[in-house]
Amino acid sequence: MPPRLHRHHSHTHQGERSAQPRRRPPRPSLLLWRHRHLVVAVCLGAAIVVALGVLRPAPEGRREVLVVARPVNAGAVLTEADLEVRAVAQTALPADGLAGADVVGSRAAIALEEGTVLTTSMTSAALAAALAPSERLVQVPIDIGAQLAEPGARVDIVAERSAAAAPGEDASESSRVICSGARVVLAQVEGDDNQWTAQTKVTLVTLAVPAVDASLIVGAATNGALGIVLSP
Repeated sequence: MPPRLHRHHSHTHQGERSAQPRRRPPRPSLLLWRHRHLVVAVCLGAAIVVALGVLRPAPEGRREVLVVARPVNAGAVLTEADLEVRAVAQTALPADGLAGADVVGSRAAIALEEGTVLTTSMTSAALAAALAPSERLVQVPIDIGAQLAEPGARVDIVAERSAAAAPGEDASESSRVICSGARVVLAQVEGDDNQWTAQTKVTLVTLAVPAVDASLIVGAATNGALGIVLSP
């Protein structure tokens, strides 16, 4: 009777299975390579979190506003170099009227010191905003008393008699007051500062005047010199 081969084959297969090497766990570097897309995504997420931390808005209780970066003379044109954005405590800010980027190109209504929080009232951007319904803005050259033209000052406008005289009026006196209590809004010096053109410099003063006097003032400035004196 021939020997049975069934057990022999079964035994052989069992030996083959026991002879196979065990699978080793994948190395860490291989794991990183297989999941490289996930690793890149995690790194990008961390970078975004860091960037948001750097670009976060002003701390609570502070607000970013326009501040004067260097001294600016009254009447000077405001440029981007004159202004910068700073985070300022809310308690140090005015309730309203903060200036925006649109003030670039306007003129400083007053002398501005470095670090001043800029408001529209400090610039020519809002010259007409504070006008009463009965007032008008005029800008005229002032030959005498121009140094008195400080924003907010009340002045009387004096014209040469011949320039302001109405037809049939006595022109024997040299000058007369053509407007009382005009409010100075802005003063600026136009012209070059070099020695050859110093005589062409002129002080232009923007004034809030009664509407009934506006045409007379502009006409007098066209025909002769104007001066101002402080109103009593």
